[in-house]
Amino acid sequence: MADRIRFQMTGWDELKRGLEQLGPELATKAGKSAIRAGAKTLAEEVKAATPVGDDNTSRSYRTKSGQSVTVDYGHMRDNIKVKMGRPKKAFNVVAYVTFGSAFWARFLEYGTVKMMARPFAKPAFDNATVLMLDKIKSQLGVSMERLARKYGRR
Repeated sequence: MADRIRFQMTGWDELKRGLEQLGPELATKAGKSAIRAGAKTLAEEVKAATPVGDDNTSRSYRTKSGQSVTVDYGHMRDNIKVKMGRPKKAFNVVAYVTFGSAFWARFLEYGTVKMMARPFAKPAFDNATVLMLDKIKSQLGVSMERLARKYGRR
């Protein structure tokens, strides 16, 4: 049987009414700020759950021309970043938590043919869900108040 998390959040109706009063452009601005804050919360949780080794992270290889190249991708934890994406619809907001150039994070999370999966990002996401929603809600309220004062709405 699957574990279920049950929680209740209040105050979203008031936020929705406030966003409607601001109008679509200002509501989108407030939403960007709130979603970015929620994504940063998730990134912090994923960073805390990310395994880190003390191995040397630089690798050398030869190109087709015979030139020796050394690349240092760094540790997985150092590559975790929040990026704002381009939404498919107007007045939507998209944010990503990405591992950047740490391509091997996918191998660790999902496994390979020769290696079992050792997920760390999905459990961190599950643990951070309530924290993210709280952060989004609080930041949305703060952003709405700031924009309402700045543009004289409410």
